[in-house]
Amino acid sequence: MQTKPTTIKEIAQILGISVSTVSRALHDHPSIGLTTRAKVKKLAGELNYEPNQTAIFLQKGKTLTIGVILPELSEAFFSSAISAIEDTAYKKIIPYCWHNHMMMSKRKNSWLKK
Repeated sequence: MQTKPTTIKEIAQILGISVSTVSRALHDHPSIGLTTRAKVKKLAGELNYEPNQTAIFLQKGKTLTIGVILPELSEAFFSSAISAIEDTAYKKIIPYCWHNHMMMSKRKNSWLKK
């Protein structure tokens, strides 16, 4: 049975602090004391908190998604073009952010596991 992901609202409620304090603590904001920061990070770890990527993308106004429309994928030229786009994206984006790829090739999947 899959449980729903922990939110910063739940962390805030458990600790009796505001959602913005939890967010700032998780981002090491200098206005948050070390004790509070430690408590927030400890509880976040215990609850397996992971940031909601959809919310982050909405807030920042970008999704790091590349859309490509091709007339036909079976032609070698277009397959090569998609491969080149993927390679460039992995080099530029993967090291710096979370990535959700709907159709990941076996080669890329093995590269991510390294």
